[in-house]
Order: sequence, then structure tokens, then C-alpha cells
Amino acid sequence: MSEQVAVQFKQEFPVFTLPETMLLPHTVMPITVTEPRYCQLTNQALDQSGQIALASVVDKGINEACADLRKVVCLGQIVQHEKIENGYNILVYGLCRAEITHEIPAKAECLYRTVKLRPIESKEEQAQDLEIYRVDLLHYMFRPNMERLENHDLITSWISGPELTTSALFELIACTIFDDSEFKYTLLAEPSSEARCLLVLNELQKLDTSISLINKQSKNRWENGTSLN
Repeated sequence: MSEQVAVQFKQEFPVFTLPETMLLPHTVMPITVTEPRYCQLTNQALDQSGQIALASVVDKGINEACADLRKVVCLGQIVQHEKIENGYNILVYGLCRAEITHEIPAKAECLYRTVKLRPIESKEEQAQDLEIYRVDLLHYMFRPNMERLENHDLITSWISGPELTTSALFELIACTIFDDSEFKYTLLAEPSSEARCLLVLNELQKLDTSISLINKQSKNRWENGTSLN
């Protein structure tokens, strides 16, 4: 999403509650909306700014409608929507990370929660020069283990291309390679672009080490005459 989108943080934002962190800024996520409360949320969001707060819950074992929300959310923009028989298919683009400052519970006329938010990244932080980490990332992606990743060619094209800022690039890498929702929340809650780059590079190092260990174990099995067939 190349154009700038204005966010008015004085307003209340509708909350789309998820069991775990799935969306980061600069990434997109498709959602099928069928629950009545979220159909109402989508209807009203589309009539207004189209911006919704995607929040995860503290305890996944509790019903999402009444579960406590984690403090940091991804503020998203509905960029595409399609009406279906029982609701909507929507595509949400992550705009920015923000912290909940006030929560308004659902009520009879409004089936979903709303929140007041404050951004947790400064403009100075967003403009920080992170080029050195982009170079480090490119070096990582040409390690033999990393070249085996399913999306390796796509990722290297992102790194080499001029379209993405380094901050946006690392968010995309995190969502493309890693499935760990706790790691994604750690990134979401981290206001420093530099710290997020270092977190992703550290996870790539762990992944590289894990693949090397698996390769070594597999080689040892074959050398010892062990087969899983």
C-alpha cells in the first residue's frame, strides 16, 4: 500500500479480536467475517474510515468476546471487501502499532468493543537509517540453509528492490518466514525499528542453526545405516 493513510487517534476504533497476533504493520491479512458482531463492525467501519484495531487476547482459553486484550494492537485498514452470503471477505493492511489507552465495552446497540489508542512509534523512529541491517539480511538469505526456504527468491527480490523501507521489509520477512504468534506479538509491541530488525536477524540465526542441526542428525542416521522407511 504505497499511498499515505491518515489516522485520527482522537477517535474510537472498533476492535476485531483474534486469539493470537497475526497482523503486523506493512503486511496484509485476509479475514472471512461471519459473526454478527463483526458483520456489524465491518458494516460500520466501511461507512467510516475503514480502520479497525486487530487485538489479541491475554488468555486464549477464555471466550474472545469477554477476554482481556493485550495492550498493543495493530491498527489496520480494510483495503478490499467482498459481500458474501453470511458476511464479508475483507483484506486488511497493517498501518501501525498502537497501545490501548481506554476500552469501551460492547453494548446492546454496538455488539463489539471499541478502544482509544495512542501510537507507540515516533516519526523520528520511523525515519531511522537501518540500511546496515538490510545488508545483513541479504547476507543471511544467501546462506545455504536459507536458500532452501520456500519463499527465498521472493524475499531476496524484496531486499534488493527499492519499493520497501527497511522497517517494512523486516515486518514482511517476519510474517513470511515465522509462524510463532508470540514472536509476532513481541515485534508488534516493540516500538524501536532497530530493535525489531535485530530480533528478526536473531530468529534467522536460530533458524539457520536449527536447520544445520537437523541436517547433521539426518546425515548421521544415514551413515549409521538408520532409515525411517
